[in-house]
Amino acid sequence: MMNSKIAALYKKFLKGELGPEENAIFLDLLTSCDKDELPDVEEVVALDERDCELNKTTSEDIFFTITGTPLTTRVIPIWKRKRSTIAVAASLFFIGFAVLFHLTRQEGRMVSRQALVHYVNPTKFVKRLTLPDGTQVALRQGAQIELLSNFNTDSLRRIKLSGEAFFEVVKKPEQPFVIVNSGDFDVRVLGTAFNLNCSSKHSILVLNHGKVRVSRAEQYSFVSPGQRVAYDVRQKQFDVAKADTSRASNWKSDLLSFNQVPLTQIVADLNNLYPESHLELIDSFRTESYTGYLPASDLEKSLKMLNTAFNQTIIHKK
Repeated sequence: MMNSKIAALYKKFLKGELGPEENAIFLDLLTSCDKDELPDVEEVVALDERDCELNKTTSEDIFFTITGTPLTTRVIPIWKRKRSTIAVAASLFFIGFAVLFHLTRQEGRMVSRQALVHYVNPTKFVKRLTLPDGTQVALRQGAQIELLSNFNTDSLRRIKLSGEAFFEVVKKPEQPFVIVNSGDFDVRVLGTAFNLNCSSKHSILVLNHGKVRVSRAEQYSFVSPGQRVAYDVRQKQFDVAKADTSRASNWKSDLLSFNQVPLTQIVADLNNLYPESHLELIDSFRTESYTGYLPASDLEKSLKMLNTAFNQTIIHKK
């Protein structure tokens, strides 16, 4: 009978919902539990009823990982069949890894070549991370980071950012730190501190110290401390200007900073942080702007400050 904790984690794994911490717990359970508690193929298949077929390359990779020998044309693996193929292959893959880990106690064998590490901040507070190379990251509410390379072995430290984060990158001249596929441009650094806000529509980088190179296709620009950079889509060029570095990253102290920002945008930001609140700005204030700070983790206090600033209730909850 499969251990209930293993079953729950297995189900999340098959759905692609395991975070880094849960992944570590999952692997630890697999390697420390009794043999009778390890799931068999039928139990794993029962957790996921999807029906599709793995391609030849993936099947060969899984077979080689478990057995240590190449898959030949004479061998027809079970995962080539169409009965819950992904679940069966995943079960064999992880059980094979668990056995190898139990025998060798080498953590490196637990990671597949294509495994990505995700850091997500679903909370109402700033999340602080330390990446494998020692780089310190403050991850803003709703933001996430994907590690796209192995920081221990690859020539580049490649990551992808969605949302906003502040980086203090460890200097490694032989292994540049690169942020790719995250917005208007890519970022390449050696050792520096900067704030980067990436969205599908627009990206802004503000550099505290060090030096960075931003690029988009064949275009590139260098940014110096105290400068901000964005990409002007209309002019098709980088826009570099002076910036207030403390204001750009004061959200790290749980503050939202606004300088003549339309109230409509502020309400949209608060709704992103508190989607369950359904905030609505009254029509007569849709053309007004606000300059000041709001506490990111205290919605009621933020609303009180805004209403006080305009001497009346300007934002309602639907």
